[in-house]
Amino acid sequence: MDKNACRKILGEIEEQVLAKDSPLCWTIARELADFTVAFIVANDGQLSPAGTGTLVSFRDSHYFLTATHVWEEALKISDWIRIPLKENSPCRFAISPKEIVSYGAPIPARWNEWGPDITLLRIPPERVGSFTAVGRPFYPLSIKRELRIDCCFETTFLMGAPALRGKFTTESAIPELQGMNVLLGTGLYSSTELSNVLRSQSDFLDVLIDTTQPDVAANFEGVSGGGLWKVYIFKAPDGKIQTFKILAGVAFWQDPLNSSLLIRCHGPQSIGAVLYRLYE
Repeated sequence: MDKNACRKILGEIEEQVLAKDSPLCWTIARELADFTVAFIVANDGQLSPAGTGTLVSFRDSHYFLTATHVWEEALKISDWIRIPLKENSPCRFAISPKEIVSYGAPIPARWNEWGPDITLLRIPPERVGSFTAVGRPFYPLSIKRELRIDCCFETTFLMGAPALRGKFTTESAIPELQGMNVLLGTGLYSSTELSNVLRSQSDFLDVLIDTTQPDVAANFEGVSGGGLWKVYIFKAPDGKIQTFKILAGVAFWQDPLNSSLLIRCHGPQSIGAVLYRLYE
């Protein structure tokens, strides 16, 4: 494809991505929501939000990929963990934390912006069907995902369930999953703390979220553990817009910056380091 034709296609895609209430972004967020879970904990009959996770698989096992502090400070010490299975449905997945095994990096002396704060929570094989039965997929970490595209538009989505956007009472809990589009190059950048990266086998990706935008929560408590996704948007030979998605990170830290929030995520190298721990 020549440069002029590619430039025209990219312009058309960018216009759709940046459009107000973009149908394209809405579709992408809905598709990524299928991989995303909002954790709710039950303690003494009280329901409360407890973070976000991503449904992933590695070889023959299935996991929730989330932040370690979500597990240690909320899920692990709860009576029950509950997860909505379908939107606008009372159907819930419920599991005791005693049934879950955590595979994460060593817990730091104190939680801070450098982690490590990422873990895999193994789902018992007999409980996986609760998700697949309602069409919830698991992102395959054991499969290398590649697609050769001559001309594509790249953007980034952060998935999470901000507690401020949900509705929680003593009788019910209705979290709100959100897919937040962050254009690559403006809101996403790699950490320059190379000594920390080499020492802890962790890498970091930071996302800037403009909290002045409509429907954006002022605080992202509840987004911890949510997935950071690279999304490649392209036009297929038949002229239809298609997307290719890669899980790139896990959110674990927030820091206010004027009218924005800096959300720090562990990156692909950190995910790989946790997978390595499965075989230690």
